[in-house]
Amino acid sequence: MRSKRKETVKSVVLAILVLMSLTLSYLIITYQPDYEIFTKRTTQKSVESDKNSLLNFLIPDSVVKNYEGSREEAIVQNSITKVASVDAIKDKKVLKDLLSVISDSESTESRVRNRNIEDITTNNTSEKISINYQETLDSSLVKSLFFSEENSNVSLEFDTLVMLKDRPNMLDLYKKDDKNYLQVTLKEAVYDKINEKFNETKKDYAKYSLNNKFIYLKEADEEKVIDEYSAEEVNITRLAKDVFEKKDDVRVGADNEITDGYAILKSQNHRIVYTNPSNEGGKEVGTTVAINNTINFLELGYASDTNYQLTTSFDGITIFQETYKESIVFSKEGHADIVSEDNSNGIYRLTSPKKLTKTYLSSKEVNLFEVEKTEYVINYLYNNTNLKNVTDIVLGYEKTYNKENNSFSYTPEWNVKYNNRYISFKKIKELVAGGGKL
Repeated sequence: MRSKRKETVKSVVLAILVLMSLTLSYLIITYQPDYEIFTKRTTQKSVESDKNSLLNFLIPDSVVKNYEGSREEAIVQNSITKVASVDAIKDKKVLKDLLSVISDSESTESRVRNRNIEDITTNNTSEKISINYQETLDSSLVKSLFFSEENSNVSLEFDTLVMLKDRPNMLDLYKKDDKNYLQVTLKEAVYDKINEKFNETKKDYAKYSLNNKFIYLKEADEEKVIDEYSAEEVNITRLAKDVFEKKDDVRVGADNEITDGYAILKSQNHRIVYTNPSNEGGKEVGTTVAINNTINFLELGYASDTNYQLTTSFDGITIFQETYKESIVFSKEGHADIVSEDNSNGIYRLTSPKKLTKTYLSSKEVNLFEVEKTEYVINYLYNNTNLKNVTDIVLGYEKTYNKENNSFSYTPEWNVKYNNRYISFKKIKELVAGGGKL
């Protein structure tokens, strides 16, 4: 009798197990996870991250407003000519905010228009706002900022983004002297939002023509100050874990070099130096390719509270200058720029500041005659240099480190872009006076 009960229990348990197994198998076969929702959430998070990083490294040079019916003076060749007085913004924090407003919009269509861009920039005299970059960018790089369509594979070089008041839901991206332009249609109008923010902080600037491009310099002299901030050292170990591909194999080698077995990250004087010997020896890449590669690399771990503006790109070398207030920052000690060297194999060397700006400490006025007036700088360059080699003039800041206080000072100083590199105006005067070569 007991034996029969045991067999019955075993049979019941076995039947239950078989039934559970069949049910589980059915659920596994028929279950379809909601990959679409998962993908969307992941993509949204990734896109948001991309936007924040891109905004750190893609600060424009200026935003300028042209009013309906406004006119400009004729350009005089081989000179620095003032062609107009304009309302403009060069404050880098405001420029970043304006870009953020546009990036929050959702686009419905993007397409290349085979029409003359002058129909928008010159022949159309309606009110418009232009966002200007110093260097040429590829539209694919800013996809997460200006494009919402996931299937958009449009690629076009541009250095200017323009919005027209009478077409408030459209953005046009173009490169000066190119006939084609990229037109982006938005779900909602953004012109009024941008215009409102623009009007809150606009200032008077003089628009100068210089070697087939335009630069914008303040109309009025303003009080100039030297600002001081505390300094903070970059955590190189944390940076290495973000940058290296083989995350689990990051180790400290000789002389505190950090490596994943392929690339090396180390501290050298005032700089952090990344090198990847396996990428050396590749073929030269185009300017926009080098820019794209550099920004994609910087997004891995170099994004911080410091904002940068792309200022130079040639022969595979890409340079980003730190931005401050309404201009860019320079440092003879190496505290203010990121320099990337790239080829067809990838980035093989990238150097960046070892210390970053942290907290505001104090300010003091600059001596009255310490900073030259705009007219003096322009006249001196016209009379003493080859203007064909001058492509930018900025009242920037020289960033110096005070070891005793562990602080940085930002001192106003004129800089001139001459033969693709920035030189302080004081240095140019020294070279000219001494008969040296610029």
